[in-house]
Amino acid sequence: MADISGQFVSARHLAFAEAAENQGKILPSDRVVIPARNEAGSIGSTIGYLVQAGFSPEQIVIMVNHTTDKTAEVAGAFRVTVLEQEKILRPEIVARLEGEYGVDSSRLRGKGTAMFAACLELEQLKTPDEARIFFLDADITNLDEVSPIALLLAGWASWNGDVKIVKLASLGRNNEGILAYLGLPGVPYTGIGALQWPLCGQMSLRWEDLRRMRGATRYAIEMAMLMDILERRGTPAVFGEVELGVVLHDKKNSDHDHAVMYRGILAYISQLQQHGGWKELHTLHAQDILNMNRMSGKDHPFWAPPKVGTAAATFQAFPLDAILPSIHEFTKA
Repeated sequence: MADISGQFVSARHLAFAEAAENQGKILPSDRVVIPARNEAGSIGSTIGYLVQAGFSPEQIVIMVNHTTDKTAEVAGAFRVTVLEQEKILRPEIVARLEGEYGVDSSRLRGKGTAMFAACLELEQLKTPDEARIFFLDADITNLDEVSPIALLLAGWASWNGDVKIVKLASLGRNNEGILAYLGLPGVPYTGIGALQWPLCGQMSLRWEDLRRMRGATRYAIEMAMLMDILERRGTPAVFGEVELGVVLHDKKNSDHDHAVMYRGILAYISQLQQHGGWKELHTLHAQDILNMNRMSGKDHPFWAPPKVGTAAATFQAFPLDAILPSIHEFTKA
């Protein structure tokens, strides 16, 4: 693996005051993708914010995954593109993911899977390489105050395309656990530690980079994207982050949720080390991914606090994140 041990600064940081002065514009080729699971109560306001920010309904893609409420119906009333994961991941696609990459159908859940399904559709629509794809979570309750799209556009305007991913930087969310892990001896992803908020889901990157990224099925998706782009580019300032002016408000996770989330992310990184030393995501062969996914697809018990937080931790078992192929490799056959 190339030396990406943090000897350079791998992220550019744009202060909020400076971002407010950099007015980037939404381009006709831009798209915004929103993974949504049981977000009927918030999806309408999220779409309303995006339209007010300057996106046309045709540029907005809502990716509904394993939802049990009326998220799709509410979103559809706004004339945006509403996709359902179960319809995109048709039986023949699921069979290929299982046979070639070891991803069992029961593991095709979570944010990363939803993003993979949405990208399959973007590939089908022949999205141009230069198109910027914006990702936004559906559960932010103070979008007008945070103004994430304006901040991401400010990053693009300020760096003029020099960075490969533009993300938001946190107020009060420094992902201390991940940052501490990235500082351990031998971990080759310390360059990601230059970001305040590595796990932020509000980001933008060009389609030519996104379609070549290998991802993860669940919580590790943001980290997998950063790992992939850092490995392939390996140059200073591959990431850009734009500072928030206010605290972002969204659903609060329990201690149990955080335990499952961080364990999945760290396991995703460490399994690359366990499989014959550190392997760069983009250099893995399909057989490597199949073997690793079948190994991680088994239940792995660990101590986790209860969801309510009123009792001792219990020994629980969850499958780890699966590695997903890139859209480029999956569709080129």
